[in-house]
Amino acid sequence: MIKLEGIMTALVTPMNEDGMVNEQELKSLIDYQIERKVGSLLILGGTGEYTSMTFEEKCQVIDISVRAAQKRVPVVAGVLDTGIGECLKFSKYCKQAGADALLVCTPYYFSSTQEALVEYYTRVDREVDMPILVYNIPSKTGVNVTPDTMVKLREKMKNLVGIKECAPIGQAIELYLKVGKKINVLTGSEFAAVALMAYGFDGAVMATANVVPDAWVKMYELVKERKINEAMELFLQYAPLFNAIFSENYIGPLKYAMNKAGISCGQAQLLPLIPSKPETRKLVDAQMSALGLTE
Repeated sequence: MIKLEGIMTALVTPMNEDGMVNEQELKSLIDYQIERKVGSLLILGGTGEYTSMTFEEKCQVIDISVRAAQKRVPVVAGVLDTGIGECLKFSKYCKQAGADALLVCTPYYFSSTQEALVEYYTRVDREVDMPILVYNIPSKTGVNVTPDTMVKLREKMKNLVGIKECAPIGQAIELYLKVGKKINVLTGSEFAAVALMAYGFDGAVMATANVVPDAWVKMYELVKERKINEAMELFLQYAPLFNAIFSENYIGPLKYAMNKAGISCGQAQLLPLIPSKPETRKLVDAQMSALGLTE
């Protein structure tokens, strides 16, 4: 089983002002992350704007990313579709392109039963036949994979290697008690990450690691050394910046913060996302300056 532990950066997708993918900036961003010792990279998660891209654009991003990573760290490809057809189509492309694993989101729009979710994931497992992580983010999808369903999926899926869990902390802990140490259990919550890693989670999938990968890697290392208080103190230094970034739809403020730190990724986003508000940028500016992160 592929081991996914530590910090997985949920990578932004650098774009030009016309919305086209900026290949050179994407390659540079991947190098930047790997040099800072992140454990793996998530390409085309929600942070990568998967749901706003055409199939061809997504294929381009995966191709660039796999080539740029050069097997230095695992490349996990996000698959965030409403139905099985597009999910299978893109999953098979990612396998062919050389991705190391898939992060398959629960299908959304229609309210899926737990039985339907089992059918969905087991079909992807059968037809694609490569390492799969379940992506559970009920606050965005309106669909929740319960811990008991994860137990069933582990029994039925040959290729299940983990989960990115974004459910509330109580469910996250129940999940860990039922499948922890049997699959990779990763949190997707910035604000619960240190606590859950201290509890036993294998790592965290972090959007804010785009701008402060060093800090997140250090937090993970401190937790592994059982220096929990130090890890929490470090988190609390950065929490005001994270709050500023998440004070509105976070991708705009995140890209803004990255550029302020000298991490070139462009400001452009794809509709329905729009540029961050001036007042949000002021909040980000203040916290970046306080942390000494402004270029």
